[in-house]
Amino acid sequence: MAEWHCGIDFGTSNSSAAISDGQQVRVLPLDPLNDNLTSLPSLLYITSEGEAKVGRSAALAFIERNIDREILLREVDLGINIEGYVGAEPDKSESYNPSLVDPEVREAVRVRATMEVNSPGRLFQSLKTLLRHRGFQGTDVFGTHYQIEELVSIILKHIKGAVDEAAGKPITRAVFGRPVRFSEWEIENEAAEKRLQLAANLAGFEEVTFFYEPVGACVEYAIESNSKQRLMVVDIGGGTCDVCIMEFGGAGNVRERLSESRILSVSGVPVAGDAIDREIIKSKLFPKFGSRCRYGPSQLPMPQYIFRHILDWQNLYKLNTEDTIHWLLAAEASSDDPQALRALRCLIQRNYGYPLAREVEAAKRRLSDDTETYINFEKEGIAVNELLERIEFAHIIEDNLEKMLKSIEEAEKLAGITPRDIDLVLTTGGTSLIPAIRDMLANRYGEERIRRRDTFTSVATGLAIVARYL
Repeated sequence: MAEWHCGIDFGTSNSSAAISDGQQVRVLPLDPLNDNLTSLPSLLYITSEGEAKVGRSAALAFIERNIDREILLREVDLGINIEGYVGAEPDKSESYNPSLVDPEVREAVRVRATMEVNSPGRLFQSLKTLLRHRGFQGTDVFGTHYQIEELVSIILKHIKGAVDEAAGKPITRAVFGRPVRFSEWEIENEAAEKRLQLAANLAGFEEVTFFYEPVGACVEYAIESNSKQRLMVVDIGGGTCDVCIMEFGGAGNVRERLSESRILSVSGVPVAGDAIDREIIKSKLFPKFGSRCRYGPSQLPMPQYIFRHILDWQNLYKLNTEDTIHWLLAAEASSDDPQALRALRCLIQRNYGYPLAREVEAAKRRLSDDTETYINFEKEGIAVNELLERIEFAHIIEDNLEKMLKSIEEAEKLAGITPRDIDLVLTTGGTSLIPAIRDMLANRYGEERIRRRDTFTSVATGLAIVARYL
C-alpha cells in the first residue's frame, strides 16, 4: 500500500492541497463550484441554523441570503456599568454645592451594543490574516462562541475530507505552508503559527510541519531540472508578499538535488492582494459614494469613518441604523452631490459591500490582460461605471509596490547576492499577475529570466514533495 504525503497551502484568499504517493504528485480538486476546481476560496459562511459552508458555496449562500434585504438592528443592554469620567466644565449653577456631593457616589455609563436581529448568517474571509491579531480571540455566531482556530479548522476539515478521499484512508500528517512573515512583529508571527497549528490539529491533522510557502514553490520547480541553479521565488497572494532565494545542485535524482540545496534567504511583508483592492476602492470608488461631498448650511465635509466601513464590508451593516439613515437622508437633501449620498445610503441599506468588493477584484484581474477596464456596479440607486487604466492602477498601488520591492532587495542583501546572480525568478500567487508587478521584476532581472508557475497550486505541490523527501 502506498505511503501518502500531503502538502497544504492555506491561503488568505484561496487554498489548495496536493498529495504524493512516492511516484507522482497530484493536486486535488477542492471546490466543484469554483472556476478552478483545485482552488478553494478561503471563505466560511455559518447560517443562523448553525450550518457551515466553505468555498464558493459560502459566497453563493451569502449573496442569496444577504443581498438586497432589509436589515433590522436593535440596541441591546449588556448589563455592564463602566465608571464614567466627565471631561466637561463643572456645574456652575447657583444650586450646585460641592460639599453636598457624596464622595462615594460614582457616575457610570451603561454599556449597550447594536445587534442585528434578522441576520441569516455570517460570512468570514481572510481568516489567515486574523491569525496574527492576538486581540481577536473569537466571536459569537448566533449564540455559539467560536475561537479563531475553530473557524479556520472548519475550512481545513473540508480540505482534509478531500485528502482522505483521494488517499483512500485518513491522513493525519501534513506539511503546511506558512508565509515568511504573518506580521512585522515577531510576537504576532509566533501567535499566528501556533493558532494555525491548533486549527490543523482540530481538523484532524495530528502531526503538522510548517514550511515557508515560497520555499515550497521553489522546490516545485527545481525538481524538474538537474542543472545547478540559483532561484528566486516571489509569491504574492491575498495577504502577504514572500520572497525566497535558494541554490540547487545538479545531482541526478530528486532526493540528492534536495539534499544538496540550501536556502540562501527568505523575506516577506504582509502586503498583497487585499491591500491593493482597498487602494482601488479608496481611490476610485470613495468619491462615487460621497467621500468628497459637503452638506448642511455650513457645507461640512462628510465624516470619513463611514467610508472605512466600505473597506470592511463585513461590518457595513452596522451603519444601517435608524439614526444613521435619517442623518444620511438629511445630508443628502442639503448636499452638493445628492446622487453620491443616495448611492451610499443604498449601499448600506441593501448590504452591497461584498458584491462591490468582488467587482473591484474582478476589474483588477482584467487589467492583467487589458490595458483598461471599467468597474461596473449598477444597483438600485447606485450607478458606478468607472474607468480604470493600467497606468493609473500602477500609480494607485505605488506604495504597495515599494514595500514589495524592499522585501525583494532585503532577500538579495541577506543572501549576499545581486540581481545578476539570480538564474531564474519564479512567480506564483494571484497578485503576481498584476502587470505593474511583472514590470517591476522584469526591469530588475530581465524578462527572459521570469518564469510564471501555477498561480494557485505550485506551493501545495512543492509542500507535498517536501513532505515526501524532507
